[in-house]
Amino acid sequence: MKLETKVFILISLVFIISLSMINFINLYYINDLIEKYQQLQDILKQQSQLPAIFQDNLNSYKSEYSKMVILWEAFLVFGSIISIYYLTSIYLKKEERYKQFLQLMILSISHKLGNKISILNINLELIKSSCKNQAVDRLEKSLTSLNEDLKTLLNTFKKLQFERKEEERFRVDELVLKLLEEFKPFEKKVFLKLKPLKSFKNRSDIEGIIQIILENAFKYSENKVYIKIYKSNLIIKNDIKNKIESGSGLGLLIVEELSKLNNLKVIKRVKGKYFTVCLAF
Repeated sequence: MKLETKVFILISLVFIISLSMINFINLYYINDLIEKYQQLQDILKQQSQLPAIFQDNLNSYKSEYSKMVILWEAFLVFGSIISIYYLTSIYLKKEERYKQFLQLMILSISHKLGNKISILNINLELIKSSCKNQAVDRLEKSLTSLNEDLKTLLNTFKKLQFERKEEERFRVDELVLKLLEEFKPFEKKVFLKLKPLKSFKNRSDIEGIIQIILENAFKYSENKVYIKIYKSNLIIKNDIKNKIESGSGLGLLIVEELSKLNNLKVIKRVKGKYFTVCLAF
């Protein structure tokens, strides 16, 4: 069954149940009022009371009935509105999640594409130094056009907003140690100063953020990578190569957008020959 059908059925059930309860309450109090009216009428007839006393008692019963019905109706209507809002919110969030997942997948592919373009540019420069012909010129124009398209894509994704996902408890320091296993082939000097840091956020998002930061640190470092946890901050610093081919910036864009999604603050700084990224939890 489709999600739209489920939401429609649930909202219909909420309305049917709410209206049925309102009608039941109305009928119950109307029946109770009629019974009291008849009892009061019989008592007054037996005691030969004045009509004014009869009218006062009747008005009292009417007032009590009106208050109870209004309170119950207000409660049920408000409860129905909350239920409908909750169901609609679930539906909209799920639809938004599908859209954002697709956007993030495209963003990840673009990140990989940017790295490949950087490698092609290096190879093109090597070819141009030893060979100059029309084919090389056409290749250069194609790469330039591809770079422009990538920049346009980057500017588009800068405007994206990401929807929140489910959160869980985990240790940031343990996650860092796990991810570092993937970067052993880089053979860099890693300086670790980790302390236990607990977090309650979306684990997969945080893992993606840290992985991209580590990937950039190992890729662009000369020889050293520093990883430190200070208070509630994860700090990753690397020395910068003398000759470095600038990337597309899509990796850091993914980091920034996912950080916004998870209410994290990202601070980037270049000082001397060191590039530092601070992730504040």
